[in-house]
Amino acid sequence: MTEATEAADREIRAVIPAWLEAVRRKDTAAIARLYTPDGRFMVPNAPIAEGRAAVAAMWDHLLSLPNAALTFGPTQIEAAGSGDLAFEIGTYTLGFDRAAAPRVEDRGKYVVVWKRIDGAWKAAADILNSDLPAG
Repeated sequence: MTEATEAADREIRAVIPAWLEAVRRKDTAAIARLYTPDGRFMVPNAPIAEGRAAVAAMWDHLLSLPNAALTFGPTQIEAAGSGDLAFEIGTYTLGFDRAAAPRVEDRGKYVVVWKRIDGAWKAAADILNSDLPAG
């Protein structure tokens, strides 16, 4: 692991608890501030949310699902030698209730592309998809 990758790994991992706390509080404005101004959030079965306002709206939709519970964490973080770009691969679990249907208990993987802007790591692109079969 290079020095840039070690630093990026440490710094990005330090952002994750704040992100998870914002998810717990359903603070979509705080979540959106973790993205670049033109950041993109890509979830299944929806168009790309581009820009902080759209990212916040998509997170609001996700977290407004009845009894939504989300957790995630990185399994790998690697940075470019320049130290201003990195990617994160991780896993997530998401549960929520549906009217007249069993609770959804999803699990899957995600990729976040991080950019270092003014000394802070921000999510430039964030995509997730389920490990479970469709249907």
